[in-house]
Amino acid sequence: MTYRLTHDPESGAGYIRLREGEYAETIPLTPGLGVGVDIDAEGLVLGIEFLSFEEYAELVGRAGGALELPERIEDPANFRLEKVPHP
Repeated sequence: MTYRLTHDPESGAGYIRLREGEYAETIPLTPGLGVGVDIDAEGLVLGIEFLSFEEYAELVGRAGGALELPERIEDPANFRLEKVPHP
């Protein structure tokens, strides 16, 4: 699978596109950090957006050095990353 990383040097925001698809919703990955996952209407993960590399790096650090996302998120309202502590 080919991923596409885009970065806006002016704002510091970035996006990692995992697959093409029609955006339906962004799910915040953890409170207090500007990192979210975009999904389509069926819950397929399309990409990860982050407001800064620092926030993305903090999230990956909280996750033990690797961020693992499922291919599909069945219940967006109750989705939580397993390895990332939530307040």
